[in-house]
Amino acid sequence: MELAKIIGVALVTALAALFLRGSRPELSFAVTIAGAVIILLFIVDMLQASFQVFTDIAERTGIDNSLIKIIIKIVAIGYLVEFSAGVIEDFGSKSIADKLVLAGKVIIFAVSVPILQSLLELIGGFLELI
Repeated sequence: MELAKIIGVALVTALAALFLRGSRPELSFAVTIAGAVIILLFIVDMLQASFQVFTDIAERTGIDNSLIKIIIKIVAIGYLVEFSAGVIEDFGSKSIADKLVLAGKVIIFAVSVPILQSLLELIGGFLELI
């Protein structure tokens, strides 16, 4: 049922923005942003449930919670950058959207460094056993 609500908000937002784009472009932008915020509010509960699953996995496997948090941050950064770049591209700034995507990739790389360090330590520990 949540999907139907999200699709409904998306369709109403898209149609309202389309009708307003010709006569009031500044209002079209505001309608698009408002619709995006409403959609994001709908998915917050679903995201919280997903985060709980990751926490349960970390507890069962003994993986450090900080690594799970980093993975969640990476996924969140990817989604937010993709979403934001899509909105920016819809308003005709493809070059800015491309730069945003590049910045998101750099940020994801920087955030993932602790995971790479942990992985290298794990591999080093295995090599010491041999």
